[in-house]
Amino acid sequence: MELLRRPYAPSDAQALTDLVNIIEADAGGHAGFTVDDTTSLMSALIPDLARDTRLVIAPDGMLVGAAATTTPPKGGFRIDLFGGVHPQWRGRGIGRELLGRQLARAAEIHAAEAPDADWEVHAGAVLGDHEAIRLYERYGMTPVRYWFEMAAPTLDAPALTLPEGMCGQTYTPAYETALYAAHCESFRDHWGYQERSFEAWTTLSVRSESFLPELSRLAFDGDELAGYVLSYSDADPKRTYIGQVGVRRPWRRRGLAGALLAEVLMASHGAGFTTASLGVDSESPTGAVGVYERVGFRTEYQAVTYRSWLGTEVPI
Repeated sequence: MELLRRPYAPSDAQALTDLVNIIEADAGGHAGFTVDDTTSLMSALIPDLARDTRLVIAPDGMLVGAAATTTPPKGGFRIDLFGGVHPQWRGRGIGRELLGRQLARAAEIHAAEAPDADWEVHAGAVLGDHEAIRLYERYGMTPVRYWFEMAAPTLDAPALTLPEGMCGQTYTPAYETALYAAHCESFRDHWGYQERSFEAWTTLSVRSESFLPELSRLAFDGDELAGYVLSYSDADPKRTYIGQVGVRRPWRRRGLAGALLAEVLMASHGAGFTTASLGVDSESPTGAVGVYERVGFRTEYQAVTYRSWLGTEVPI
């Protein structure tokens, strides 16, 4: 069968979003990706659509496979690979073709940007996506990190209060710059973190069409922005997605994140949403998993990150 291969174009956003959700659901995950998510991701992380993306399209116009290869931000160390193959089209070599192309492109980016630096290449999958995992392992990639995808009902969220002396408010664009700085500081000690430019980060977050400012909260200690919770729309109209939860180091271990999350859950219920979800590193050094469980989040499914290396030093 003759398959068309070409780069991604902005007009493909809906088809790519649908493909990602089909792959997620087939593996036992949640099909929550939105067109706005796709648009933001491609705009912020893919500098060269012609060279960094590839779509595979069936004769009837159906998108059956896709691949995108990111470029790390300045000073970064990690290339992320995105994409997959429609479950009904697996076993025909499309996945091998796309992943092989991504790894080759990653090597080109590394050679052009930082040939003397040691970089990592990451690809992820829901743990139930056994075909994708076998493919990663076939190309020599190894599992390096596991993630919990958690969800909580918005009804009956615990009534928690902010730490003494702190006040909270709904997000407004006036705090965009302060929020970016707080995010960089809060996530600097998280596994795999890369500090992106202000423009790239805002494109992916507070300037994304999926961002829900009315369901996002900031917490202040005097004039200092101490913590935040940022919410986004989900493909399920009764569900919200909490994309970032951050607390700066001086304000950790005081119940701030839990109080902000409880407030977001209550506000989400008032707005008509029944469920909120988020993803978290299973080995988070901040104790995030326990914080989320205390406000009602429970693991729905798990995901895994696979890794390979670019450079001269390959850690054991």
